[in-house]
Amino acid sequence: MSKATLAPGVPADYYESIRRVEDDHWWFRGMREISRVLLRPHLRSGARVLDAGCGTGGYLRWLLDGGSVSSAAGVDVATAAVELARRHVPEADLRVAPLSELPFEDGAFDLVVSNDVLQHVDESELEASLGELRRVLRAGGTLLLRTNGSWRLRPERSDWRAYDPKTLGQQLAAAGFAVERVTYANCVPSLWGRIRGRVPHAPTNESHGIPSVREPRAQAVVGLALLRLEARLLTLPRARLPYGHTLFALAGRA
Repeated sequence: MSKATLAPGVPADYYESIRRVEDDHWWFRGMREISRVLLRPHLRSGARVLDAGCGTGGYLRWLLDGGSVSSAAGVDVATAAVELARRHVPEADLRVAPLSELPFEDGAFDLVVSNDVLQHVDESELEASLGELRRVLRAGGTLLLRTNGSWRLRPERSDWRAYDPKTLGQQLAAAGFAVERVTYANCVPSLWGRIRGRVPHAPTNESHGIPSVREPRAQAVVGLALLRLEARLLTLPRARLPYGHTLFALAGRA
């Protein structure tokens, strides 16, 4: 068997670290709560879903266990991630592919999600990648995208950036999406991190920023409570949060 490949520029334990925490860590749980609120008006029973950049499969597992999804597919550039995802979500159609070359037919999905992937797409492939997300989405379907957030566009390399809402909305519109909402998330923890000089940065071969399972219980309880409060605020159709190191975009195929 050939050696499992990783995404460029990440440590060898990157995907194992995600798999250890993505089911139970407060940040991942809170992000799913916010996703649930944003998707609630759009997710219908029997939906066909693609997770573009599925990682180790935690988000697909959550969607399938929610009961509204009839079929699920996922792609990731890393065979190491897809191998872990196949153990966690064996019923999903999982393939190794970049966003710029999705191996699915036009209009194959009712919902396309992409979590923490777009910030890693090289600038030279960005237009093609967004075009592919639109191509595989059926007319009237929904895209939910989560990426790194900043008060202004902050590129560190050609293959890593943090987005502001205006730039992200403009790029989605240029790709043929009708943007419904773009909002920050993870507001209070992000402000606290900014005060301490901690903002998202590109991963390196030595550091990936995946949260530890050993965080104090009090921190986990408070962190999850804050994200659940954000989710409640975002139940209001026009609500948008003012800051955060996470950015959500909800859009349809125009």
